[in-house]
Amino acid sequence: MIMDIKVLGVRFDPVTRKEALDKFFFLLKDGKQHQVVTPNPEILLKAKKDEKYRQILNRADLSVADGTGVLWASGLGDRSGILKGIFHAVWDRFDKVLPERVAGADLMKDFLDKVYNNDENVKVFLLGGTDGVANTVKDIYTKDNNSFIAGVYEGSSDVSEDDKIVSLINTARPDVLFVAYGSPPQEKWIYRNLKKMPSVKVAMGVGGAFDFISGKIKRAPIFVRKAGLEWLWRLFKQPSRVKRIWNAVFVFPYMVMVGKINVNIR
Repeated sequence: MIMDIKVLGVRFDPVTRKEALDKFFFLLKDGKQHQVVTPNPEILLKAKKDEKYRQILNRADLSVADGTGVLWASGLGDRSGILKGIFHAVWDRFDKVLPERVAGADLMKDFLDKVYNNDENVKVFLLGGTDGVANTVKDIYTKDNNSFIAGVYEGSSDVSEDDKIVSLINTARPDVLFVAYGSPPQEKWIYRNLKKMPSVKVAMGVGGAFDFISGKIKRAPIFVRKAGLEWLWRLFKQPSRVKRIWNAVFVFPYMVMVGKINVNIR
């Protein structure tokens, strides 16, 4: 049985955090080039207005749900209409169509930890971030003055910098590329440049993951994340995110309720 799950027109793979990591390594080793995406409610709202962006997300080889709101929306199944949606959400909480949230920062950290702890023969390039956070991540994953982080560069997602960045990456010849330019610039950057970087087998946009992994920004405690309240923690820590959180917590559910979620099983 294959489940084809779409929320606001964006496809998701029904995988757990462990399954996502296993799939990541599978993609890395199959010899082809792949893009991994981690849509959250805010990204879905942007993709709804940007058809090209939505197409990029849907062409990804692995798409994981980075947000409790996405899990909730997928659990509404084919139901439409505000009253039906609210009744189902309150009465049944939400079905486990998508088994669990897989945050981009968690998937990236799980991958780096496994490579670091098992001495995997893998090279990684960190692109983006600010204030030297990528270098801090590199330092964390360096032992005996040796690191599998083959390169670090901040740069920008502007097209004018593409050639320079691609050249730097091709010189480093990484197997995996993590891009922290925020969405949608990071996904669009990967999509237009991946084929120019033949050594890169898996590329993934990671948003603020460098900040979390470096320790620059402290993530919510695990119990807060499991309760689906990380958005509230981030609002408390970063009040400037109020508009983004409003979109994710209030606008997104409204769009879901008045729209239609497609969950096709074949």
